[in-house]
Amino acid sequence: MRVRSIQVLSAALALVATVACGGRKPMPALTYYQFQPVDPHAWRLTDTLRFRPDTATLAPNAQLSLSLRLGQQFAYRDLWLVCEQRSDSLQRPHRDTVHFIVANARGRWHTTGVVLHEAEKPVRTVNLQEQESPEFLVYHIMNEQEIKGVYDIGLRLEPSASKGNE
Repeated sequence: MRVRSIQVLSAALALVATVACGGRKPMPALTYYQFQPVDPHAWRLTDTLRFRPDTATLAPNAQLSLSLRLGQQFAYRDLWLVCEQRSDSLQRPHRDTVHFIVANARGRWHTTGVVLHEAEKPVRTVNLQEQESPEFLVYHIMNEQEIKGVYDIGLRLEPSASKGNE
């Protein structure tokens, strides 16, 4: 009986050692999704939002998407944004222009929500490398100096099967 207990204990310890020393599956890549607030009374042309995701937990190829939350005081049919990616490994920033159409010609919302209207738009697939420290800048390029009614801008990076920089 005592020999059997020692064999079971030895097998259990061997299993724990195997799992602890790398015999387990790698953690799946996570999704980065962060919103940053915008002054809903005046988002100025000079105001830039900065997102700095930690690439250690992200997939090497990630789908980049932008989200926005608008209030009733947003007085436009659409919103033009620029999403700029900077990093140590890029010689120059990569800029994407993103066009959100949030209402039709009669002012009827194309977004979800009642008090705050939400919309999300895929931008492109990006190649993220662990040694990089990427930074994403988001700003509007509307004709007006100040835009009212924008509450939050969100940036999402989620695992993608396709290659980056498409």
